[in-house]
Parts: sequence; structure tokens; C-alpha cells
Amino acid sequence: MSRLVKLTDSQYEMLYDWLETHDIQLNRHTRNQFRDAVAIARVIERMHPEFVALHSYQPRTGVARLIDNWQIFNARVLTKLNMGITRLDMQRLATGNEDALESLLYGLMVADYSLLMR
Repeated sequence: MSRLVKLTDSQYEMLYDWLETHDIQLNRHTRNQFRDAVAIARVIERMHPEFVALHSYQPRTGVARLIDNWQIFNARVLTKLNMGITRLDMQRLATGNEDALESLLYGLMVADYSLLMR
């Protein structure tokens, strides 16, 4: 069962405010880039470098290769943040599903805020 679900309107507002504070715009170009976990890893690395080792990732094309990067990102980053995702979620992210991407980013936003509160 997918852990990445459609956001509510208030969650969208919070997400877009958070993205704006980090100079990230969700447009067609960035959504396409975020199909690869490398792009998400770079975002997290800017905020919390202790969680991401960028040398672990190779930019990929093709859904199967993109899923490979999502598996690495899931194992090395998302599980540490208690937000591991399923194989179905990885496939949805690798194929550019907007709801999955926004849900993942929302989870990362929540994790970012909780890490800042420590």
C-alpha cells in the first residue's frame, strides 16, 4: 500500500511556503528532475548534509534506473527520517506522479521542521 497520498489544501499551502523558503519552484522542469532521487538528495543535502552522501547516487534515465536511485535514497535517507516508501511509491515517483512527489516533499518538510526543533 502506498504511503504517498494526495495532500489537503492546507498541506499544499504549507508545502509551497516551505518550498519558497528554500528557493524551490515546482514547475514542469523541476518536477521532471525530481523523478530522480538524485535531485531530492541534493535538496536534502543543502539542508541536512549529515543525511546524504551524494557520491552514492548517479544521475539516471529510464524508469528502472530511476527506481534504483529511489531504493538507495529510501534505504539511506528516508528510513532514517522514519518515512520509508514502498516499491509502488518509488515507481510512482520515477514516472513523475505529481501527488506522489508532493506527498514526499511534504513528508520531507515535516522532517525538516522536526530536525530544526532538536
